[in-house]
Amino acid sequence: MAHVQHHPAIIGWQLDNETKHYDNIGRYMQEGFVRSLQEKYPDLRQLNHDFGLDYWSNRIDRWQDFPPVENTINASLACAFSRYQRQQVTEYLAWQAAIVREYAQPHQFVTHNFDFEWRGYSYGVQPRVDHFAAAQALDIAGVDIYHPSQAHLTGREIAFGGAITRSLKPGQNYFVLETQAQGFAQWTPFPGQLRLQAFSHIASGAAMVSYWHWHSIHNAFETYWKGLLSHDFSRNPTWQEATTIGADFARLSPQLAELKAENDVALLISNEAMDALNHFLPGDARGNIYNDIFRRFHDALYDHNISLDIIHDVNEETSRYRVLIVPGLYAADEGLLTRINDYIARGGRALIGFKSGFSDENVKVRSSAQPGVLRQSCGVSYSQFTLPEETTVSSCCAEIDCRNDNQAELWMELLTPDDGTRTLLRYQHPAWGEYAAATEADYGQGSRPVRWISAAEGPD
Repeated sequence: MAHVQHHPAIIGWQLDNETKHYDNIGRYMQEGFVRSLQEKYPDLRQLNHDFGLDYWSNRIDRWQDFPPVENTINASLACAFSRYQRQQVTEYLAWQAAIVREYAQPHQFVTHNFDFEWRGYSYGVQPRVDHFAAAQALDIAGVDIYHPSQAHLTGREIAFGGAITRSLKPGQNYFVLETQAQGFAQWTPFPGQLRLQAFSHIASGAAMVSYWHWHSIHNAFETYWKGLLSHDFSRNPTWQEATTIGADFARLSPQLAELKAENDVALLISNEAMDALNHFLPGDARGNIYNDIFRRFHDALYDHNISLDIIHDVNEETSRYRVLIVPGLYAADEGLLTRINDYIARGGRALIGFKSGFSDENVKVRSSAQPGVLRQSCGVSYSQFTLPEETTVSSCCAEIDCRNDNQAELWMELLTPDDGTRTLLRYQHPAWGEYAAATEADYGQGSRPVRWISAAEGPD
């Protein structure tokens, strides 16, 4: 860095590349985790109590006897370890940023290209990094967003990726440090798509759109991850379209540079809830069901042209949003749940999804009627749940048009509304027909409605 720090072409520094903990369960990671628990729990009896380690003789009586964490059967321990792994990413990027700033010039920024859960493209919240914590070391948040193209281009990935990234540094725009040019063979863009994608990034709050990569490489792993130029280095339609995008950005930069997305809907995400929910997969479900639920909520709003911000906490700033969406908040401390209630009490509206409020921050199920603290605002309770089989949902109100074949999916809670709570949807099933599938209650200032959805339902 000392050699190049004054080079006039350098406008900023990117730390590392898509940094994650990569499931590191090595000796030093585990030893550090145990030390972190020793600092938090001077008394092992409290750790055993909070994590439920008496069950199946998992109790730990001496720190020297602490077992390896990989493949633990205890969700509390597993989730605490995942949180510690993410913390190492935060500290690692902060360590890199401190070194870079010893050499960086005042006009040079520090950024990093965060990425998302990968399912052949950017799919959902990244489980191996706490983006919000790690971004504190940066001047400008950066992101890599890849998505289906051609007939499968929807814009959903650009929207949720932008919504997360612009929330990492509130009030600032962000950099798209990587997105596809030609990409995989199935991504080769139709004429006009590269342009549509670029301006979609700008509309989400991006202040830069850069492509991976400049030219297609001729061997190794990413041979068929094509760049702006093909393997022959010749001009092609994708390259030509990119030149028009660059020309338009140059012409419109005075108008686009400070473009801000202003939304009145927020969607709450949580790495801790993701860990916990994915540890208890219902039925034959596999993989990251938290992100499946997150995408169901996000995509439904996007498809109805409802733009939103994605947040990781509820605080005084949340009051600027008219509506708060809470999908799958399975693990949360009482403070967060109370702040959700307070947001509603002060006049906010909320849509809260199944499993929310079920366990505390240590993945210990609450012993009160579910949904625990949230019952105060949601006006509903349940103690039983099941997996939907040949179960549909039907509307109980004129404002919701629900098709007769709208199947309940993944999970269903058998809701009993409190007095004054309205049933919006009901299960259609010979055994479960008396229970509500979705409810609405009035709570707090101005009696704003709070809706609880007790099952995953079809996309319509």
